[in-house]
Amino acid sequence: MIVAPPKRPRSTEENVLPLINIVFLLLIFFMLAGVLAQNPPFELTPPATADTEQSTQLENQVLAVAADGRLAFGGKPIEREALPDALADWPDDKPLQIRADGGLKADALSGLFATLRSAGIAEVNLLTQHKDP
Repeated sequence: MIVAPPKRPRSTEENVLPLINIVFLLLIFFMLAGVLAQNPPFELTPPATADTEQSTQLENQVLAVAADGRLAFGGKPIEREALPDALADWPDDKPLQIRADGGLKADALSGLFATLRSAGIAEVNLLTQHKDP
């Protein structure tokens, strides 16, 4: 007659460890993802668009323009005079992403475009916020 050893109850520790590992990895992921997304140092309200096409070319280096004309590049405030030096090594084949406040006057934006053109930027993408119908 074969006698099986008595079954010991499964430890609850064995079931909880994989869960703790996954939660820890998710915590690290979201901490890093939050650091990688750079926000401008001032509040922006982007203009709305009725276009349904989503832009998938979000870059780390975004030029943010506040309603009063303040600029930030890569999440750091920058003066308009220093913009050509900051964009000197910008690749020719990549458009510059611009996140402008919806309250920004068009003439201020056209002046910025002239500055960018003189800095050698040939193409820009103006980021907008999707407008709900």
